[in-house]
Amino acid sequence: MSVSAAALVKLMQKHSLRVFSTADLVTISGLAPAAATQALRRLAAEDLVVRIKKGLWVSRLAADFNPYEAVPGLRVPWPAYVSLHSVLADLGVVEDIPQVVYGVCAGPPKRMRTPIGEFHIHHLPSRLIWGYEVQHHGHAGYPVAEPEKAFLDLAYLALIPRCPLSFPVKRGKSWDLSVPKLRQYSKRFDFPPLESWLKKNRIV
Repeated sequence: MSVSAAALVKLMQKHSLRVFSTADLVTISGLAPAAATQALRRLAAEDLVVRIKKGLWVSRLAADFNPYEAVPGLRVPWPAYVSLHSVLADLGVVEDIPQVVYGVCAGPPKRMRTPIGEFHIHHLPSRLIWGYEVQHHGHAGYPVAEPEKAFLDLAYLALIPRCPLSFPVKRGKSWDLSVPKLRQYSKRFDFPPLESWLKKNRIV
């Protein structure tokens, strides 16, 4: 690794760059955009960074890295968070074990295959982008829906015509979710078909 590459890696680590844009590197390094792009390509050739979409990179040196961290960056400028099957499976609420990372965003839906995994990010209206928080695991941090919100996000989308998602299937005899919170959150959706589905299936 050249001295310049070593210095660049040191700078990235100093500023805790994990999932970052070429513009981020320009800001902290003072390099011109073209020079920053060339430098990142050299680092990628040495497997120190990996490009996951145009202008968006992941540091291979990031400790405790989780693909969930990439969800917000993949849908910039729209807000996005991890939800749906990814959250419910991690908590053991549903039987499914997804092979992709599921999220929602206020922008157009997008499916992406990247070197760090496959992402299916579905559209929700801007008024429904709430009910999530940033979780920290080691050095990693990423926005994740509360379990009840992830459940309702999935049920809501399953009720939308032509949406490829299906209703959640519980793992045990009952849903391991807060019924009062489901009631409270479902009212905020203000979507009668969702209320009807929840009552029909005796969930609330």
